[in-house]
Amino acid sequence: MKIAAWLVLFFGLIAPVSANCNDEAVRIVEDRQGDVVRLLAESDRLLDYTVTLEVTLHNMTASHALPVTVEVKGQKTVELAVLRVGDLHRDHYYQYQFQWKYGVQGGVPDDKVVYLLPYPPGERHVLIQGYFGKFSHYAGSGNEYAYDWAMPAGTTVCAAREGVVVGERQDADAGGPYPVFFNCANYLVIRHGDGTYAEYLHLKKDGVLVALGATVQAGQPIGLSGATGFASRPHLHFAVFRLLDGMKHETLPVAMKTKSGILKGLTQGQIY
Repeated sequence: MKIAAWLVLFFGLIAPVSANCNDEAVRIVEDRQGDVVRLLAESDRLLDYTVTLEVTLHNMTASHALPVTVEVKGQKTVELAVLRVGDLHRDHYYQYQFQWKYGVQGGVPDDKVVYLLPYPPGERHVLIQGYFGKFSHYAGSGNEYAYDWAMPAGTTVCAAREGVVVGERQDADAGGPYPVFFNCANYLVIRHGDGTYAEYLHLKKDGVLVALGATVQAGQPIGLSGATGFASRPHLHFAVFRLLDGMKHETLPVAMKTKSGILKGLTQGQIY
């Protein structure tokens, strides 16, 4: 009886959340002109992203081999493929699916860079999960070299390194400790001079303080912390990453400036 009751509660959460949490930062636009269809990738929230498009064709041809993966850097719209009808007297159709990730390949980490703590000087916060943390930073998670700091919702988040804002989301207002909330996180993505990126996740609704395309300086306020997405409590998830071939998201270890000096690995449970 207890198991049945728990299942009812859990699945009751899934239905409303999954309908409102998809991060639709990238969309496919179909531009039809006669017997020609141009498939475009478009985004209002990302300047750097990689998209892979797969298309099934019937009595149609494509401008190049499919599937196709395209990197978009510093712009909002890009053409992915042009489709043309073969025999106009026969039925024709196409179906497509796509996936995307923020960021493009080419990042080469500058090991001389020292990052700031991602909150105002003078503040101190507990590191609740560090590198290879067992909750969500374990090996194979894609978040192996990531940090989670506990902080009350609405705490000011600062840029840990200078760069350009190339991704942002602030329209989500749901979160919780279940995987169903994974795509509900608000975030900021900043591109660094060496082609790596920093991600600041779980921001509160309407908690982005900088504009897409803006250049930010290290220590500058950029957002407000929250508990959106896959989060058991209000906190800030911070990681530096690069995108590899196959759209693999690889987080990177970094050196950070703390009151105890420059550290190349912070300790879970400690206050910084």
